[in-house]
Order: sequence, then structure tokens, then C-alpha cells
Amino acid sequence: MTQNTILHIGTLHAKPEYRESLIATFEGLKQAAGYISHECYKDIDDKNKLTLVEEWESKDDHENFVKSFSKGEMEQWLNMLSQEGEDSYYEKL
Repeated sequence: MTQNTILHIGTLHAKPEYRESLIATFEGLKQAAGYISHECYKDIDDKNKLTLVEEWESKDDHENFVKSFSKGEMEQWLNMLSQEGEDSYYEKL
């Protein structure tokens, strides 16, 4: 039996002056162990509200990727956000 991949869906609210920089950081996902793919979507009514849909081999792979950043790196990334985001994990039925 093969293990299903998981989707991590994150909704992010970028500060307007950092929106493009934030989007550019998503390319770093491609270097992570367990990464499969990602797509970024912009809200129709709010161009600074982004939804990132990522496919990973496992939830642990995504969590390990997030934990791989230093406190300073994470603070710098979070500074590009205007408010706390939302995260959800899904698996195919």
C-alpha cells in the first residue's frame, strides 16, 4: 500500500510593499526534502491575500521544512505579513 501525499494550504496576508518579495520566497520550497509541487493564488478582491497550495510527501516533511529556518530567518519572513496566516493539511480520500 502506498502512502498518500498531503496538501498544505496556507492563506497569507502580505504587506503591500512585500507582496512580490513574499511570492519570490515560495521558490525556496523546491529545495526541501519531501516537496512535490506548489501553486500560488491571489484573492480576486485583495491582491495582498495569497493562498499557497503545496503538495508534500508527508506532513512531517512540511513541518521539518518550516523548522529548518533560524529564528531570525523566520522573523524576517513573518515581517512580510500584515497578519497571522492560516494553515491546513489535507489528504486525498
